[in-house]
Amino acid sequence: MDIRLSWDLFIIVFFSVIIAYSFIIGKDKTLKVIIGTYLAILTADGLGNLFEQYLLPSIPSLAGPEGGQALILMKILVFIAVIVLITVKGGFSVDVLSDKTAGTRMLATFVFGVLNAGLIVSTILVFISGFSFVNGFYGMMSVTSLYQESDLVRMMVDNYNVWFSLPAIAFTGVSVMESGME
Repeated sequence: MDIRLSWDLFIIVFFSVIIAYSFIIGKDKTLKVIIGTYLAILTADGLGNLFEQYLLPSIPSLAGPEGGQALILMKILVFIAVIVLITVKGGFSVDVLSDKTAGTRMLATFVFGVLNAGLIVSTILVFISGFSFVNGFYGMMSVTSLYQESDLVRMMVDNYNVWFSLPAIAFTGVSVMESGME
């Protein structure tokens, strides 16, 4: 059996792992991860921009492409670290749909797991592309082989705004529906 590793396979496996993890931690903790992901996006981007502006120019060994790679790596590491810290140590909790049937809660867990996976994967791909939420594009994903080789990568990056907004829309919708039923 010849298995060819590709970015499409990586994305599918990553989605599967995040969805499975969502079932392990439950819908409420998955929503906490989603909220943490939004905070992590802004934190990683802001710190990355400060790193690029103030530290990279003072480190001669990181001039050129090495600096761009260091910046991308730093943003991704900060992004992951902040998600973990907020999820594990965040001083807030989320409790939605607790009075619904087990089937409804499982469906919500699955939906929020998919949205969480899309948000995390697309954010990492956008960071790799050289995008800054504050400063805009400073790189071009379209010229990289990753973007050209994978239809799934291209779809995730091109539709990042959808992946970025759907978890918040879903969470807001569930919150409004739940508060309206009381």
